[in-house]
Amino acid sequence: MADEEVVEGEEKKKGGLVKVLLFVIIGILLIAMSIGGTLFLTGAFDAKPIVVDEDGNVITQEVTAEGVEGAEGAEGVDPNVPKPLDKVSKEMPEGQKFDQLYNEMERSFTVNLSGSKQFCQFTMGFMTHYDQRVVDNVYKHELAVRSAIIMEVSTYNKDQLATVTDKQKLANAIKARMNQVLIGYEDFGGIEEVFFTEFVIQ
Repeated sequence: MADEEVVEGEEKKKGGLVKVLLFVIIGILLIAMSIGGTLFLTGAFDAKPIVVDEDGNVITQEVTAEGVEGAEGAEGVDPNVPKPLDKVSKEMPEGQKFDQLYNEMERSFTVNLSGSKQFCQFTMGFMTHYDQRVVDNVYKHELAVRSAIIMEVSTYNKDQLATVTDKQKLANAIKARMNQVLIGYEDFGGIEEVFFTEFVIQ
């Protein structure tokens, strides 16, 4: 009798241990399925395209609901819609640095100032962190860009251009006007700074 009770006790212990292990395994499976389902729904398992440029460098592409960003002719991307330009990065060991592209406009400006017979004569240049296409766009639409600059400067009088701060405000206003013209024609501006290389009021 005693032996039978010991055997029954051991079987009950084993049966309880099997149940506990079964619950643990089911719990782990449920957690794994939940994580896998979440990753699947967020697109973590989707294949990301690899694009190689002319120099053999790998360009990573972002996959969105609309398609592959930046890949011309990719499914879901309209090749007729202009895309923003990428900033030209410099190879630097620390942080993200961008290369500056400077360009001086070839012709000087002579503009009558508001409310007087005086005029302002200046030459100027601009800077972008984007590529040569921004410079090309400025010269492609040079007539419209120059007109916008002249119209902006003609609203100022001599007293509004007396200090360095005044001239910086004018440079910022010219930058905004240039970007406005480029966005109107090319859907992208890209001018980030304007500099005066000569500035005379007579």
